[in-house]
Amino acid sequence: MGRKALDTERKELSNKAQIWVRELFYKVQNEKLDKLTLDDLAILAQKSKSTIYTYFKTKEEIYATMVAMVLNDLKDVVIEELSDDVDVVSLYEQSLLKISASIEGISIHFLEEIQTNFPKIWNHIKEVTDGILSTFSLIYKRGMETGVFANFNIALLLAMDNSFIMNIMTDHEHFKEEKLSLKDIVSQYLHLRIKALTK
Repeated sequence: MGRKALDTERKELSNKAQIWVRELFYKVQNEKLDKLTLDDLAILAQKSKSTIYTYFKTKEEIYATMVAMVLNDLKDVVIEELSDDVDVVSLYEQSLLKISASIEGISIHFLEEIQTNFPKIWNHIKEVTDGILSTFSLIYKRGMETGVFANFNIALLLAMDNSFIMNIMTDHEHFKEEKLSLKDIVSQYLHLRIKALTK
């Protein structure tokens, strides 16, 4: 009987559930994700175990849902083609600002834990990150073709963007002594980038 109850169809996340899942996301940023149990997650979420089981069968499902929420916030950043009249400088600025707003609160530790222990979830992160870098590649190419940007090696530019997004943005606590917020860091990176890229 108990086993049958566990195998029942899980409910779709309600709006209230989405709120506590997102709050839980920030609470597990410095935890050993593979060591946490559903009981531990229930305690961190301040929810009963039965509430957790209403929506999730495993902790991996919880982590996948958390990550999907963040990645969903980034879907507007991924563009497959640029319109003829696009302002590449403005699009690049807007994209980085959207990314910084979406990943606020994510730690490098969390990303490393996901990459090490939950490869399926990491692949999802990688797909979206690759999509963002592909968008940046389109922006750089268009900017260089139209003479808005100076000519640079695009692979190098993308490697720098990837490092900035995955390392510096997610480790902005490192700059607390400098009294730099994530917004300040992104603003300064943008200033450096645009200054170097534009003719």
